[in-house]
Amino acid sequence: MDKEQLLYNYFANRLTPEQEKMLDQLLQTDSEFKEQFDFENDLKQVIRNEEAQDLKSKLIRFEEEIQKERPADKPIRGYRKWALAASIALVIGLGWIGYNAFSGPDYSGLYEDNFQEYPNTVYAITRGEQTDNSLERKAFVAYETNDNVQAITLFTELKETENTEIVNFYLAQSYLKNKQPEKAIPLLSEIIGKKGEFAPQAMWYNALACLKTGKKDRAVDLLDDLEADGRYKKAEAVALLEELQ
Repeated sequence: MDKEQLLYNYFANRLTPEQEKMLDQLLQTDSEFKEQFDFENDLKQVIRNEEAQDLKSKLIRFEEEIQKERPADKPIRGYRKWALAASIALVIGLGWIGYNAFSGPDYSGLYEDNFQEYPNTVYAITRGEQTDNSLERKAFVAYETNDNVQAITLFTELKETENTEIVNFYLAQSYLKNKQPEKAIPLLSEIIGKKGEFAPQAMWYNALACLKTGKKDRAVDLLDDLEADGRYKKAEAVALLEELQ
């Protein structure tokens, strides 16, 4: 499929599962495509915000004009004109409500509101310890100190010899912290598929990553599964599902 068509289908929410895989692959391997994707995604948010602000401004100007046109000394005679104007303002107001409903939730905002990095619960780091200079320790030190680029590098290197659920999970976390959700998604999906210890946590973070990249339907499916599983952030999943309705 043509790359432009792939982007069009993505922003129109028409991607098939096969096309989603193709998109994820391109985002990971094609830097030019990734740059275009980020630009168009940011542009979409800007346009939505500007249109919303423009509509608000028009409503305010319309109401100001009504106030100016209403004669102060003729309240009775001008009643019908005023009532008509008020009705028009109400229609515009309902149109604004409709616009908000049509434009849908702010997925990026929901991601930011709900994302909180997962703590290091698997590797105890003793401050000042000099004897352990392992790659694993270096990776978790970078993770805990928010040196995200270094953490990605180290966990990726560690993955070559220890392709474990833990390594994949914290590599995915590092990508999320580094604002690269599209790279976290396949790692988290793999963890979910293997139904390991971190599967529930992976569902939650994968749902957030899918929201961040505009994949609402996939996010909803993951949140439904997380609610049914019940082991991790069930209440948060229910609340987020309500936001997405």
